[in-house]
Amino acid sequence: MNINDAYLWLKSISGVTNNTIEQIELNNIDIKELINFSNSDIHNLKNINTNIKENIVKYKSLTYLDKIKENLYKNSIEYISICDEKYPSHLKNIHNAPKILFYKGNLNLLKHNINLAMVGSRKCTPYGINCAKSISKKLSDIGINIISGLAIGIDTYSHIGCLEGKSKTIAVIGSPIDNVLPKRNIKLSEKILDNGGLILSEYNVGEAVYPSNYVYRNRILSGISDGVIVIEAAKKSGALITVDYALEQGKNVFSVPGNINSCMSEGCHKIIKEGATLVHNVEDILNEYNISEYSYIENSKKYDNIKLNEKSIEILEIIKDNGILNIDEICDNTKMEVKYVNSILNELVLKDLLIEINNQVYSLNIYINTISGGVSFNGKDIGHSGISCKS
Repeated sequence: MNINDAYLWLKSISGVTNNTIEQIELNNIDIKELINFSNSDIHNLKNINTNIKENIVKYKSLTYLDKIKENLYKNSIEYISICDEKYPSHLKNIHNAPKILFYKGNLNLLKHNINLAMVGSRKCTPYGINCAKSISKKLSDIGINIISGLAIGIDTYSHIGCLEGKSKTIAVIGSPIDNVLPKRNIKLSEKILDNGGLILSEYNVGEAVYPSNYVYRNRILSGISDGVIVIEAAKKSGALITVDYALEQGKNVFSVPGNINSCMSEGCHKIIKEGATLVHNVEDILNEYNISEYSYIENSKKYDNIKLNEKSIEILEIIKDNGILNIDEICDNTKMEVKYVNSILNELVLKDLLIEINNQVYSLNIYINTISGGVSFNGKDIGHSGISCKS
């Protein structure tokens, strides 16, 4: 049994939480071997609730694991454990990081240069709706992915704004992926996936949904982001829980000010007083990462005269849509032979349009480097407006 399956099996047993798994691991046990333990060995585990031990014994079966995997396959849901190299690095080191994640869509988005979370009230005002949509779209057009929680209100309009832009949006939900909640946002979740986005959850198919799920999912929402933007929030808004997680995780926090007479502005004004960056326009966000919207556009103009053939443009567009791809994935997407793809990739790297992150793994040359403790940005637009095709 591999480690991903071991965590999948264990986390699917009633009563087993992240903390339970950590306690089991403190017994100096290889999780991959636990399913082969005798019943008495499992009952001898220290610091584990007796009922949980009995449940582990009850479901100590590869047949049970196969049924779990079959349910995931039927629902086209994939999974990944904290030990997998594809597990988002931002998330791995947070407190109580989820041992296993379930997802649909493009997991590579979590390796994107900048992903910003946008949160706010479910009972949003027209002002909040306008701010969420416009800020999200502007950031999306610049190349920043938007993360939110798929809830009604600000979350919904943050996703919609990003979909109207050029980038991808990521939804972190508090229910299993086969049971998207709220039901009214099922179509929105489908649009997110159709647009190349990502739906992420720590809950397996068929798991019960509790109100506390939405509190716990906020640590993931902030954990996979590079910063959190609060659009509209009351004094005791759930969005402020995400802010607390973000501060604990060392993330930037931004807040959009509102009407001083509106209770929906009290939470935003509170965190501004406590040090959150006030957002008057998108530049206030970009400045925190030393990104200039103007320089982004200006840099893209340098590449207006680069002439590429249709196959080169096809490869650039596929990498643009997916964020990061290895050469085998590029071949699968383009149906081209590896020798031909390799030649094109080398050419695009030489033209400074692609960067090779590691051995035959490629990304667009839109990158962030830490320099002297700060952050610098260099962007190049590879859209059809910026590249001409040889006739």
